[in-house]
Amino acid sequence: MNHMIVELASYITRLQYEDLSERAIEVGKQVILDSYGNMIFGRYSETSERILEYARLADSIIKNEDLVSLIGEQDVRTSTDHAVFIHTMMARCADLDDGYRHAMGHPGSVLVPLLLSMAQLHRNDGKQMITAIVAAYDVYARLGEAINPFMYRERGFDATGVCGAVAAAALVSKLTNADTKQTKDAMGIASLFTGGLIEYQNDGTSGKILCSGWAALTGLRAVRLASCGFTGPDAALEGKYGFFQAFKGTSGHCDTSHVLEGLETDFKVTDIYFKRHACQRGLHATLDAMLELRADYSLTPSKIKSVDVRTSSFVYRLTNPKPKTAIGAQASTQFTSAVALKYGRMDSEELIFNSFTDPEVQELVQKITVTLDDEVQQYLADHPTHFCAAHVVITTHDGNIYERWMPVPLGDMETPFGWNMLEQKFNRFLEGTPFDGTKQERFKLIQHLENLNHVDKLLCV
Repeated sequence: MNHMIVELASYITRLQYEDLSERAIEVGKQVILDSYGNMIFGRYSETSERILEYARLADSIIKNEDLVSLIGEQDVRTSTDHAVFIHTMMARCADLDDGYRHAMGHPGSVLVPLLLSMAQLHRNDGKQMITAIVAAYDVYARLGEAINPFMYRERGFDATGVCGAVAAAALVSKLTNADTKQTKDAMGIASLFTGGLIEYQNDGTSGKILCSGWAALTGLRAVRLASCGFTGPDAALEGKYGFFQAFKGTSGHCDTSHVLEGLETDFKVTDIYFKRHACQRGLHATLDAMLELRADYSLTPSKIKSVDVRTSSFVYRLTNPKPKTAIGAQASTQFTSAVALKYGRMDSEELIFNSFTDPEVQELVQKITVTLDDEVQQYLADHPTHFCAAHVVITTHDGNIYERWMPVPLGDMETPFGWNMLEQKFNRFLEGTPFDGTKQERFKLIQHLENLNHVDKLLCV
């Protein structure tokens, strides 16, 4: 039997657009749309000033016809490496990028910015882009399923970085028509140097928006190295000192039995989730429950006496009533819940910053408790991928008690977003930006990406 990475490399190499299911093609285009929208939204966020400062500090913004476009910068091109790193930060900073719950991470913010830059550089057409993104999501998801949720929960590794680097190598290999051996070597090299930790969740520092970029560049550099004859181990995944051994949980849990199962028929991209709220995914079921109760019972901050979020240890760890940064706020049950209850949404960096000084939001924060609930904890044990599950109880000043159980959030495989919801999200991303006037044209280009000859139109204002 061949080693796993050889089998995956062979799959990446032989996969053609005609092999894809209609659903895989559809969702492949949707993940490109969603991350593309995140990139533009992030380009004009407050965080973008720091991102562009990094670009200037690195002396990366130069004019050269042989380089790739920097999104939102008219007639400005930069090195591929800098464009990829900058675009991944832009795609990640709003915390509205897609995810795969079985793998506990965010493939879109790694893979789509890389896809767009490489497709421009290598003049890949829409069908090639869709095929490459479906294949890369497969690699990401299959590796992540094997090591999670235990790698994340028990050891604090960020699958966005850990799985993202290997998937990025697969993506670039596909777009550059690498053969099976070179693809295997690239993925093997990437697996040796991948990583990423989630300690940033505890203090709200910047690691979250940097992780995707490191993964993308690790994969890209691995492909370049493989093209020069550098090699990666055949047992890179299942070897004694390989990927799975390195990243399994402290409990020893690592299930590799499904890594190769259903290749070419079970396209994992079809199980991706899309985000409604600009915060840590673990909080989305809680916020969905809050917003349903708010709408159903016309709840306003002045009517609310107390809120109890009854949940598992996974969400309980996100108890932080006084976050000091926007990233910290995005990982705070109390803060995000208070914002959602007041405004009926939790969907932008601007809203987060404004809420730091909003006395009504701060008063609501003090009314919200987070309880470690035995029933929800048992539910998580029985359904380990339903890590967002929460039971929300709101008590009003007039004595009414309203409750809502939410096992999984909207946008996941049980309640997927369609094109209409994704278009609404995309339009909101581009609203007020220089891309606003062409948002319908850009949406249609991606919705019918299989007909696109090159990506230049998407990257220019």
